[in-house]
Amino acid sequence: MSVRPTILLYNFTDKRRRTKIQTFCAMNGIRVRMVEREQYGKPVIALVDKEAEILFGEERAFSGTNEEKRDEEQAPGQADFVEEMLMMCQVGGKMNGLLAWLRKENVIVPLKAVMTQTNQFWTSLELYHEIKREHEQMTGQG
Repeated sequence: MSVRPTILLYNFTDKRRRTKIQTFCAMNGIRVRMVEREQYGKPVIALVDKEAEILFGEERAFSGTNEEKRDEEQAPGQADFVEEMLMMCQVGGKMNGLLAWLRKENVIVPLKAVMTQTNQFWTSLELYHEIKREHEQMTGQG
């Protein structure tokens, strides 16, 4: 599987903020994909790689997640999330440029992640819950 540099955007409803991110990505050869709620159950890798999308399809036939633990932690009615979240997939050395661009353009996105060997198999919901928990710990909110 080969993943093209991609930014996944979640819940970016403000067109101005979304356009600023898209502008940087267009200038740097990075694809932008808006992730819809209906796709939250797919592994992240299936959102950025066509081969993985075909391989995983609609099924969650993969391992390496804490699905049971996350289901227990998830309160009723939290099968969704509304916060903006940004995931950088295979952006390599352009990541620092993107982060600097976001600061310069005053686009603050507290929930950011980089796709790793581990989290590429998580669903968007699993990723959100982990990033949210880490963000709360780092900011003293959790």
